[in-house]
Amino acid sequence: MNILLLFHNLYGQRIADNLNRQAPRDWQLQIQELPRALPPIVDEPEEFLPAHLPPADLVLHLAETSQAAQLLPGVVRLCGAQAVIAPIDNDAWIPPGLRRQLRRELAALGAAIIFPEPFCSLTEDLISTLSDLHPAQHEVLLAVARHFGRPRLQVILGADETISEVIVERGAACGSSQHAAEHLRGIPAHEAVPKGGLICLHYPCLASMQPTKPKDGVENLMHLSGIIFNEELKKALQRAVRPDAK
Repeated sequence: MNILLLFHNLYGQRIADNLNRQAPRDWQLQIQELPRALPPIVDEPEEFLPAHLPPADLVLHLAETSQAAQLLPGVVRLCGAQAVIAPIDNDAWIPPGLRRQLRRELAALGAAIIFPEPFCSLTEDLISTLSDLHPAQHEVLLAVARHFGRPRLQVILGADETISEVIVERGAACGSSQHAAEHLRGIPAHEAVPKGGLICLHYPCLASMQPTKPKDGVENLMHLSGIIFNEELKKALQRAVRPDAK
């Protein structure tokens, strides 16, 4: 699969670095830095893009301004992508109205766009609920969700009920799941939650700390990222492998 990653700086670069480490070997990742000096309203995206972009099956949009998100129709026209993933790790980067506009414009180009909020909430089940996807769009998005998104973990415990190993079967695209897995070794199982989520946030988490619309006690997207990891770690602990399990 060919992925075109759009970025500005640290946020996108860290995800690009982790994808290069963790993605299947047959994935090809191309990186394109987008301009920061853009007008408030971008009417002709191609005016601000290179004349040519590499062909891509999927665009991963990680730029950090709403103006940059307006370039996506032009990017899709130039690279021919079937689908776009534009994570909402900060509401200001792609406000709700712009999300609706991008869905319309990209659908007219034959491309789908999804907005996992935050990126580490992405799952195969989420993709499967999107009934308006064409088979090619569905498969491209599923390919990403199988490897990156909401953590899927396996825990191996030692004889003293401390964590011997945490295996990351699917991890956050930023690399925080692998980071937490490494730092959970040796921690007593009963202390792992909420400690695991805090380790993720100290990575540091890339999701925004800006207050979000209150929902189930969630204060912001960074808080939600920690909750997501803890929920999945708790499930993994409930089915943990122990030394006497053969």
